[in-house]
Parts: sequence; structure tokens; C-alpha cells
Amino acid sequence: MKKIISSFEKKSNNIYIICRILIGLFFFIAGFNKLFHPIFQGYMFNTISSIGFPFPQFTAHFTAFCECIFGLFLMLGFWTRISSVFLIIIILVALFTHDLNSIPRDLNPIKPETGMYEMDPFTWLSYFLYLPQTLYLMFLTLFLFQGCTGLGIDTLRKKIHNK
Repeated sequence: MKKIISSFEKKSNNIYIICRILIGLFFFIAGFNKLFHPIFQGYMFNTISSIGFPFPQFTAHFTAFCECIFGLFLMLGFWTRISSVFLIIIILVALFTHDLNSIPRDLNPIKPETGMYEMDPFTWLSYFLYLPQTLYLMFLTLFLFQGCTGLGIDTLRKKIHNK
């Protein structure tokens, strides 16, 4: 059993690096598509316009640019904590302005007394945890607190700085 645990501990750094690279790659590709692909540009503009953000064209481009750049930085392990903060902000804004509204309300009957839907907390939590943004948020929080470990530019900078 100790050998198995030791093996997992040795590989945990590699798994962390793979997760950081893949989450960074996801944000890089998503931001890149929103910057340069007409269909994704339109989707991003329509989403931001429907939410009511001021200057929707600028906000859409700025958000896509931040996703692309900070996703690339996260992938490379460069400014890992700063990149995580910016991406966490983007995810939180998306969650509170758009994605929480995607949790269905029609699964629960309308209460006759109030005329409103009442979703029990466990059902709501299961839908919330099912959102991919929640998983991204958890990973980004891990990267924020852990920083760049293993393979990455931040690690190389630390090694050079400590010499």
C-alpha cells in the first residue's frame, strides 16, 4: 500500500502540470476563437450585449484577449498566479451574469402559495457543480494557491533567481 501511495505522490506533480497546461490550452483556444473566428465573435458579442455590459464590442474583445493571453501564460507556467486571478474573474463574471441562469427551473413544480419555483438546495447544488465553469474555477483556485510547480517559466525564473 505504501508503494502505491508513494507512486501517486511522485506522479502528482506531473498530473498537476498536465492539468495546468490543459486548462491553459482551453482558455487560450476559447479566447483565440472569440478573437478571430466570426461565429465565436458574434456569439461573444451577443452574449455580452444581452447581459447589458457597457461598450459590448470592446468588452467582448477585451475579455477574449484576456482569455487568450492569460490562458497562454497559464499553459506556459508564466505569471501563473496572476493569470489564475484574471481567469477566475472572467469565470466568476460569466457564472453570475450568464451561466447560473442556465440551471433549469422547470424540473420543480410551481408552489401554488407563492406562484414561484422552489428548487431544493441539493438539486440546485448538483446543477451548479455540473457546470464546467465550476470545475475551471476549482482548478484555477488551485493554480492560484499552488503557483507554478514543475515544468514552467515561473519555475525556471525561480531557479535562475536563486543562483
